[in-house]
Amino acid sequence: MPTKQKEGIIDELSEKLSKSTAVVLIETQAMNMKEQISVRKKFRSEGLDVQVVKNTLLRIAGKKAGVAIDADSLNRPTAIIIGYGDETGPAKVLVDLMKTVKTISIKSGAMKAAKLSAQDIEELAKVPGKQELRGQVVGSVIGPLQETHGLLSAPIRDLVGVLRNYAEKQGGAF
Repeated sequence: MPTKQKEGIIDELSEKLSKSTAVVLIETQAMNMKEQISVRKKFRSEGLDVQVVKNTLLRIAGKKAGVAIDADSLNRPTAIIIGYGDETGPAKVLVDLMKTVKTISIKSGAMKAAKLSAQDIEELAKVPGKQELRGQVVGSVIGPLQETHGLLSAPIRDLVGVLRNYAEKQGGAF
């Protein structure tokens, strides 16, 4: 039976997990303190929560929140990165950080009830974010509409030009 303090941690963590859109578990055991501080600052500056948590408490909180935490990856000290906005956010920031901080390793992740492997997270980082995808969709819709507008307005524009030239030749103003 968990103590009151541990129950409080489980409740807080399960609340964060239930609000999350994506979760990534990383191993930070090989990182020195300076790297850990810089990594935490980077994640927090991107609007992500980072927390080192006991594996048992994480397992319990994941079950309580309905988030698929991979029990096989809960074997060494674990830090959890919790994203609340774009599902690709934690993966993108993590993969970007891994280029400079070589001691970070991905354990696993989750998007609600879907478990993600380390490879899945690396692939997720390559996917455009929600805003980028929305921009691509809007661009693909607006492009043909603008072209159609140009094609439909061209004859009227040309007719106005012809009438203007005719009026000028006749000596009158248009």
